[in-house]
Amino acid sequence: MLGPWRIAVARVAPAPFVQNAQLRALHTSLVAEKKGGKRTVVLHSRSKRRHSPGPDAAEPLKPRRAEAGQKRKGRKTGNQRKMDKVVPKPHVLPKAEATPSKTETAPPKASGPSGGARRAPRPTSFLRGDDAVRSRIVRLEELEKESLRGAQYGRLTAGDVTVEPVRPLRNMDVARLAHGLDRVLFNPGIHWLRDRHTGIYNYDPHLRKVLDVDLFDYGALPPYLTSSRDPELLEITEKQGKRYCGSTSSMTGLLSHCYYLLSRWKEPELSGFSPAFGEMPTGFSEGAKMPVSIVLRRQPSGFYAIDADKFSGGAAENSNYVLTSLGKSLEKFLTASPQEYRLYERINSWKLSEEVRNQQEAYHYAKTEKLLMRSQLDCHDPRLPNGTFDLKTRAVVSVRHDRANYPEASGYQIQYGKGLWESFEREYFDMVRAAFLKYNFQARIGHMDGIFVAYHNTSQIFGFQYIPLKEMNLRLFGSNEMGDAAYNLCLGLLEKILDTVTAQIPDESVAVTLETRSGANAMTVFAESTSGGRLLQWDVTMDRYLNDALVRGPVDFAALRAPLNDAQLEDMVQGRQGDGFGAIVWHVDYHIQPRDDLPEEKMRATLQDIRNRQRTMQSMCLPNVDLLNEREKYRVDVLKKRPDALRRFLQEREDGTAIGMPLAPGQLTARALMEREGLKVGRLPPPSLPPSVKWQRIPDATTRKLRELSRRGAEVARDEASSDPLTIYQSYSK
Repeated sequence: MLGPWRIAVARVAPAPFVQNAQLRALHTSLVAEKKGGKRTVVLHSRSKRRHSPGPDAAEPLKPRRAEAGQKRKGRKTGNQRKMDKVVPKPHVLPKAEATPSKTETAPPKASGPSGGARRAPRPTSFLRGDDAVRSRIVRLEELEKESLRGAQYGRLTAGDVTVEPVRPLRNMDVARLAHGLDRVLFNPGIHWLRDRHTGIYNYDPHLRKVLDVDLFDYGALPPYLTSSRDPELLEITEKQGKRYCGSTSSMTGLLSHCYYLLSRWKEPELSGFSPAFGEMPTGFSEGAKMPVSIVLRRQPSGFYAIDADKFSGGAAENSNYVLTSLGKSLEKFLTASPQEYRLYERINSWKLSEEVRNQQEAYHYAKTEKLLMRSQLDCHDPRLPNGTFDLKTRAVVSVRHDRANYPEASGYQIQYGKGLWESFEREYFDMVRAAFLKYNFQARIGHMDGIFVAYHNTSQIFGFQYIPLKEMNLRLFGSNEMGDAAYNLCLGLLEKILDTVTAQIPDESVAVTLETRSGANAMTVFAESTSGGRLLQWDVTMDRYLNDALVRGPVDFAALRAPLNDAQLEDMVQGRQGDGFGAIVWHVDYHIQPRDDLPEEKMRATLQDIRNRQRTMQSMCLPNVDLLNEREKYRVDVLKKRPDALRRFLQEREDGTAIGMPLAPGQLTARALMEREGLKVGRLPPPSLPPSVKWQRIPDATTRKLRELSRRGAEVARDEASSDPLTIYQSYSK
C-alpha cells in the first residue's frame, strides 16, 4: 500500500525525440529541374535518417532503378544518372500543389551524423493526364474485356469501407490500472519507476520485481480462445450475416502486409532520435515483415473463422514462450493489488474460487461489410477519449535479441533516458520499427485510445509510458488522416483477397499464406486445400492514387502539401493551426491475378522458400546453460513447498501447457533436476517433444555486446538490491 504519502509526477523531462519527430515527419521540400522543356518535380522528406546495410534494412542501399515505362535519353552526368534512377519522368504536380520557384535546384548529397555520405530517402512523386495513363500497371478497361478464371479487379477507395461497432452478447467487465499507474495516462513521456540518480521510487517499490515466468499459474486465467473456438464470436458473426470473423492476433499480420502493398512500403518516421541512431537500419524490422500464414476454418453455417497458423513454417510454438507468457502475468500484475496477484502464484492458486477462475475475457467487436473482428480489452479509464487502452509489456533489447538466453539477458538495465544502449529511447526506437503497426491495428480494431507500455527485462520493471493512437499515427503514417484511410483500405483489400480464395476453393477450410516482399510492388498469395492438398497462387498488383494523381514511390499525404517553415510546423503540431491537408482521396486500382501459368512444382518451391524464411525467426543462439539450469532449480525449490503444485508444474512442462523455452544442448529438464536431487516424480505421460530449433553456436557482434552489457548490468542490480532503501517519493514540506 502506498499509505498516506503524496505521490508526485514521475521525474522525467518531456521526450524531445517524440516532439521533434512530429515536426520533421510533416516537413517536405520541393526540388525542380528543367529538362527538355518539361518541369520535373520531386517531393521528398527532410528526414536525415541514414540508411545503413543490415538485415533490418527495408530498402537496398543501391539506387533504385527507374520505374517501368520511363526511358533515359542522351549523355548525362553522374548526378543526373543517379536522379534518373530515383525519379520517374515525366511527371507533373497535382493541381493543388504549389509551383516551385526557379531558384530551386537538386538537393545536395546528405551527410550523416559522422559526416559521411548517405542515401536520400526514396521520393514520392505524381503523374497526371497522359503520363499517368501510360504508366499504369492495372488497366481496368482491358481487364473488363478479359475473362480470367479466379481473377478479381476493380477500384477501392478508403471511403468505400466503413467500420462499425457491434453490440456484444453480455456486459463486459474491463480491468483498471492499479498502484497509481493511471497517472501515466495523463503525463506524456517516460515515467521512471525508480529515479536512477537518487534511488527514490516514483511508484510502489513492489512493482520493480517481476515474478518468474513459470511461477505464475496461467491456468487460473481465462483461456485464450482462437476465432474458430470462440462461441460468442461465432454466434455474433452468424447473427450479423458476415462471411469472415477473426481476432486481432490472427488479423494484424494480414493487415500489415496489405499496408505494405497499399503504401508502397512507406517507411515509419524515425527522425528526432539521438545522433547514434543515425547508423541504425530504417524501415520496418525483419520480424514485422515476415510472411503470414492463417487457416480459414469453414463453419457449419457457411462462414469462415480466421485462425493464425503457428506451425506453417515448422516452427516451435515455444520459441517465444517467455515473452508471450510473461505478458499475461504482467497484465494481471499491473491491474491487481499485491494481495490479489499473489493468489495467482502457483503455490497459492489453489485458494482461488471457481467464480474467479471462470471469469470471461472482455472484448470489443467491430464489423465491415464482410468481416467481424474481435479485440480483447485489457484496461479501461473513463477519462480517456475512447475509454479503453491496450496493455503492452515490452522486454528490453537483450531479451528480444537473445531470448533463449533470457536468465542472463535479464541482467540488462535501462539506466538512461536517451542513447543507443541501456535507454528508453532504444526501446521506443525498436518498438516503432517492429511493433507500432501491429499495435496500431489492434487499437483500431478495439476502438482503443492508445497503449500503456511497461518496460522490463523479465526480472524487473524500469518504467512506463502511455502512447496515444495519434502518436503512433504520426510515426507510421505522418498524419491521422492517412492512418484512418490506410486502415479502411487494408480491410477492404483483405476482404477482396479472402473472397478470391474462397471462391476458388469453396466449401472447405483453406490454409492461406501471403507476403509482400520487402520493397516489392506486389503481394503473393498462396491457398491450399486442407483436405485435398490443392495449391493455388495469386499475385496482387495495384496502382495508387492521391486526389486522382498516380503516385510513384511511397504513398505519403505530406507530399501533397507545399513545404512549411519551422514556425508553421510547430504551430500545427501544437494545435494553433490545422494541418492544411484538406480532403484527400486515396484510392487504388487493384488486380488479383491467378497464376495458372505456373506449374505446381514451381508454386510449391516458392511456398517452401517462404516457409524457410518463416523458420529463420526461430533460430536462436546457444544460451548460458548453467544459468538456465539454475533458474529451473530455483523453480523446483520454490514449488516443492507444495508437492501438488510441483507435480502439476512438472505435468504441464511435459504435456506442453507450460513447456518453457526449447531445451538447449546440455540443458536439464525439470524432471532430470528432480531425479538428481532424489525427489519423487511419480508416473507422468512421456514428454511431448517440440520441433527442433536451429542453434547458432557462434554469437554475432550484437549478441556479444548485449551479453556483455547484461553481465555488467547484473552486477549493478545486485549492488542496488543490497543498498536499496525502498523510499517512495513524497513532497517536501517544512
